[in-house]
Amino acid sequence: MSDPRPLAENDPRQLGDYRLIGVLGVGGQGVVYLGQAPSGQRVAVKTLHARMASEPEALERFLRETEIAGSVAAFCTARVVAAGIAGSAPYLVSEYVQGPSLEELVTREGPRTGGGLDRLAITTLVALDAIHRAGIVHRDFKPGNVIMGQEGPVVIDFGIARVLDHSTTGSGLIGTPAYLAPEQLNGEPAGAPSDVFAWAATMVYAATGHRAFSGTVTAGVLNAIMTREPDLAGVPARLRPLLAAGLAKDPASRPSVTDLFTALTHETPLQDMGARRSATPPENAPRGARRSAPRPENAPRGARRSAPSPESAPRGAWRSAPPPENAPHPRRRPPGLAKVFAAAAVVLVIPVALWLTPVLTGVLPGATPSTAGTTTKPAATGAPFGTLIREPVNGWQSWVLSLAVGQWDGRPVVASGGYDGTVLISDLATGAPLHSPFTGHQGPVWSVATGQVNGRPVVVSGGRDGTVRVWDQTTGEPIGKPFQGHRGSVESVAVGQVNGRPVAVSGGLDGTVRVSDLATGDQIGDPVGTGTGRGWVLSVAVGEVNGRPVVVSGDVDGNVLMTDLATGTPMARRVNAHQGPVESATVARLDGRPVAISGGGRGDHTVRVWDLATGEPIGHPFRGHRSWALGLAAGQLNDGRPIVVSGGYNDQTVRVWDLATGKPIGEPFDDHRGLIEAVALAHLDGRLVAVSGGNDGKVRVWSLSSPYPSP
Repeated sequence: MSDPRPLAENDPRQLGDYRLIGVLGVGGQGVVYLGQAPSGQRVAVKTLHARMASEPEALERFLRETEIAGSVAAFCTARVVAAGIAGSAPYLVSEYVQGPSLEELVTREGPRTGGGLDRLAITTLVALDAIHRAGIVHRDFKPGNVIMGQEGPVVIDFGIARVLDHSTTGSGLIGTPAYLAPEQLNGEPAGAPSDVFAWAATMVYAATGHRAFSGTVTAGVLNAIMTREPDLAGVPARLRPLLAAGLAKDPASRPSVTDLFTALTHETPLQDMGARRSATPPENAPRGARRSAPRPENAPRGARRSAPSPESAPRGAWRSAPPPENAPHPRRRPPGLAKVFAAAAVVLVIPVALWLTPVLTGVLPGATPSTAGTTTKPAATGAPFGTLIREPVNGWQSWVLSLAVGQWDGRPVVASGGYDGTVLISDLATGAPLHSPFTGHQGPVWSVATGQVNGRPVVVSGGRDGTVRVWDQTTGEPIGKPFQGHRGSVESVAVGQVNGRPVAVSGGLDGTVRVSDLATGDQIGDPVGTGTGRGWVLSVAVGEVNGRPVVVSGDVDGNVLMTDLATGTPMARRVNAHQGPVESATVARLDGRPVAISGGGRGDHTVRVWDLATGEPIGHPFRGHRSWALGLAAGQLNDGRPIVVSGGYNDQTVRVWDLATGKPIGEPFDDHRGLIEAVALAHLDGRLVAVSGGNDGKVRVWSLSSPYPSP
């Protein structure tokens, strides 16, 4: 938002609990003030016209609607935090985001170009997805409601147009004329396709500096929207078909937010999306979610759900509900496009029994997690290479973002980080949770690792809330306070040792790698990367060279950096190691020498091997994935061959590679019915197994036992 101007004499000084300290803007809906909460936090306070409070029913509806707006996931949006009535005028309180609007930025500096334009497009789609899944249609998406904040674009004023819509006359138009969809001009209710239209019109303005539908007066603009084709002159060729589709006159002909995101990331051409949207949902689809392709057991792989209709979404505060399997990934993109799609952020009703089960196990005396529905097969012994050890277990976390394996009482366990902000410990053999979920993170848990502190097994987690947390694996209790050194999302964590003491290594949005004492949380040394202009750190791993611990880190700009863990001194760096973000990293040994392994994201999709000491490439890239290599794990088959296991985010395959030759071992494992977020390796009954998890909420365990497939 723009810098505030001083309060005028007739401006209020206090609204509810919020002290007003300046004016951010004045518009047709009301006045936006810069305010200060009792905690000292700065907020934006929007007062709405007094007509909102003219009827008791309108007041009740206003408060109910703003409660729904407050349930929008705080991801690429300025979240609504409070609402109230002051005198005769309602007001809304939201997070304050400092920065110019997109409209101001384009006016001052000109159109957005290149990667900056792509980041803007994807991040704003993430925000719309979050808003729609909370049951809200924005209705006034436009360049003036996109704030170019320090951490990327943020969408504001969602839900306000919905509130106003109930209190205006039937002849009133809600929204800004140049960004209104034809159906809104025809008096039809606005829906998610209306926001898609406004998004496409906004992107035309961002890319060109002119509006998609121009006119010297409002009537001319409205006539152009209804009767003319959009002016796409100056829109880059890669975006032109997407924006043209988004500006279709018929709302049924426009792509969904998910379709647009998928097309933008070059995973699926937009023209392939149309047939998917008409398919019926399976009987077991979660309430409110509609699949865009059938998903019985014999359905073709790759089907994705489309966003539920906001108009039909049940009301209520679903703040902790996890996302469905179709939601785009919340963060796997360059800065600003938030690697995030992540899906992105969603708030969705899930079956009540499913939601209550893990909660009640931690509340009711003597309650233990149920294993109902868990189907086990004979363990790894004798299971052919590439087959599932057991059927996947449903429901404990609706979207698994990260995995790590460990031991508890002599049995293998898997730690998983969820989009819902939980960390879960499960028995690797049965899939049954061993605790209620660990809660504390305020947002998705991007990464987990396992280790030991004073002989106790622990889980280390890093998340969107910018914290690193340590949990006692046995009790589920947090150890110490969260580590809060990062300025922004923590994308990856690993565990290592410095001078005999266990440490947590973390990389994040601020472009740094930080080392913290695992027992005390104290930071060790200076952050690596400070002041270098390094991009978002997406992946970290810890290895060893000549007895010295080494950190491997990959960033959004495709670079791989090897750093001495004890001193923070860079040892080697590969610039443009990948033609896209370095989404994953791990370490291994090959022919006796330590190596780093990295997985490429958008535009790359390869797995590459590097000498850990020198950074020199080893062999050729491993090619086969048709999507980002989002998970990596390295180990050794029982016949002594070093291997790498990788997960293809959107191609839904787990692949096993011979580390020495780069050749695949056997066929890809393709039982996943959704995006793959993470992979790991473990030993179960003395045999090596691969573990994978993704946005279908299931953790799969695959046999890597002999006989092995021929090369």
